[in-house]
Amino acid sequence: MSRLPILILLALALPLASVAADSRPRVFVFTDINIDRGDPDDRQSLIHLFWYADELDIQGVVPERWNAEGYEACELVVENYVHDYTEFDWGRRGYPAPTVLRDVIARDRRDAETKLRDAVAAASPDDPLHVLVWGNMSLVGEFLRGAPDATASIRLLTIGTHLLMEENTPHLPANWARASRPCEQPNWNGRGRNAIFNDSRFDQMWWLEMNWTYEGMFSGEEPKAIFAKLGGFGALGQHMHAVVKNEPWARYFRVGATPTVLYLIDPRQRNAAPTTATWAGRYTRPFPEHRPNYFADDAGSVDWNYADPCATWENHPAMRDAAKSTLEVERPAMYAALLQKLNSLYSIGSP
Repeated sequence: MSRLPILILLALALPLASVAADSRPRVFVFTDINIDRGDPDDRQSLIHLFWYADELDIQGVVPERWNAEGYEACELVVENYVHDYTEFDWGRRGYPAPTVLRDVIARDRRDAETKLRDAVAAASPDDPLHVLVWGNMSLVGEFLRGAPDATASIRLLTIGTHLLMEENTPHLPANWARASRPCEQPNWNGRGRNAIFNDSRFDQMWWLEMNWTYEGMFSGEEPKAIFAKLGGFGALGQHMHAVVKNEPWARYFRVGATPTVLYLIDPRQRNAAPTTATWAGRYTRPFPEHRPNYFADDAGSVDWNYADPCATWENHPAMRDAAKSTLEVERPAMYAALLQKLNSLYSIGSP
């Protein structure tokens, strides 16, 4: 018998998904998830994350709004995961046991710090920890400033953390600070961002900042169409609908934080540089000499001054549209892959 068939037989004898386990990206999530005290998109995004728990090594979830039932919101997702995991025998498909996912959710700030410290210690520059920031950057910033050397083993992916679209300024909460000029107003998740960006210790840190590109998840009628389909996939699909029952405006596949996950799971471009188009869109390196590992929204052909956005602020709607279009063009393939995965995942008895 030749060597090749022997290797194939050995591979088939291994438990499902064990071959790919070592190559799964390490993931640690900071989220402002809550129950009816803000945008429900992170609740949707956590469901989506758990649907891909076989392809990602989820090492921590920090629901930093503990005072807004953030932990309870995570627990509700886990409870629905338990149902689907049990009914559809997800263990043999390589999905983590529900107890594993429950254990990665931080119960308080101290638990969050411990979990992140342990996850960073287990990572390395060759096997980095992908820190996904779905809320503001204050808490993760405190950790980074306390352990700046950890950035060698971290890849940071953040959503909506730079500048706010001027059209959204009237919708800011009354107690939020207002910048003196619209071109300096921090985006929805911008709190704590500049303290990291302006700290020279982090100039070499790998950072993918998805500031406006993620809006490509919201546009058009397609997010409503796929949302209707997702409700038919088990308890998690039903929960996807339940989390927006009190927010009629959000009854579509909103998942605003999900592009951070899409970048990691696109099978066509896994581990590609963000300058290559993926399901998460395409990004650019605006400061290749000073910040060689920093990636930001791609303005395409729009005149945009990354160093001084105020200098070209009149172009910011066009810049946003160019950036989000790089995700919109990838969205149909991502939707198709998700539906294919779920159709297989919710077929009882199918491997």
